Amino acid sequence: MRKVTVISRSELMDNICKILEENIPYYTISSYNILQQGVPPRDKLDTDLVIIEIGRDTNIQEIISSLKKSTTLISLLIKKINAKDLTKLFRLGFDGYFHGKMELLELKMAIEYIFEGGQYIHPQLCPVLMSDYIYKTSETAQRPFGILSDQEWKVLEGIVHGKKNSEIAAELFVSAYTVNNHVGAILRKLNVTDRTSAAVKAVKHKWVSTP
Repeated sequence: MRKVTVISRSELMDNICKILEENIPYYTISSYNILQQGVPPRDKLDTDLVIIEIGRDTNIQEIISSLKKSTTLISLLIKKINAKDLTKLFRLGFDGYFHGKMELLELKMAIEYIFEGGQYIHPQLCPVLMSDYIYKTSETAQRPFGILSDQEWKVLEGIVHGKKNSEIAAELFVSAYTVNNHVGAILRKLNVTDRTSAAVKAVKHKWVSTP
């Protein structure tokens, strides 16, 4: 059974871990409250995935040094952070970047995705990642002919800018149902499995403008 450890900073996160373990019986999910217990001793934290709740004074390297296995996957749980610091964290290439307001189902899916070998980035964090990528490779957007329809390009650009389907629908004066259908078509045509992968692919190929 795989072990997941959340380095928490609040009792609320401790309680969320208990609920998560009840809903994901094939993982052992525990919390380690760093504010109450301090940083785990060096090479003592035995876990398959560690999720580090980021605070103003979080020493990520110190926590990493406490991991017993070099194969431990590392994810960050980000509640509030400025774009500059978030960009620095993205460049470190961790296995996951969780958002502090994720629902339990989102957390479950994210954990499973990481164990399957993927890198999880929550959609609400994507605009900063996209902006940084575009800044480093800034050129005029060049969209290939025939891949997506005009409306699908607009929806994809909204995804890259971190907008929800309801927000994209309001901007395009269509229903959220229509946007949902467009998103499904975009994922299929770009041969990707989720919104984040679609956004990364669009930026990588310079198909979108800077957010």
